[in-house]
Amino acid sequence: MTEQKNIMQHCFVCSKDLPQSNTKSFNPRTNLPVCEDCKGTEAEKKAEKEAWDSLGEGFVCGCI
Repeated sequence: MTEQKNIMQHCFVCSKDLPQSNTKSFNPRTNLPVCEDCKGTEAEKKAEKEAWDSLGEGFVCGCI
């Protein structure tokens, strides 16, 4: 059986495993976990933008 990857256990910027604790940091716009090394960096801002941009991939507005 293949183990599923839980996105809440990895930094959404660098994919580093995060410790199992209640003190995880989350990006306020994406609500995804971010490690202390990536928090507040340009890499986090870039990953945040990519996460937001990917929300509409594959969808076409039907109002046109």
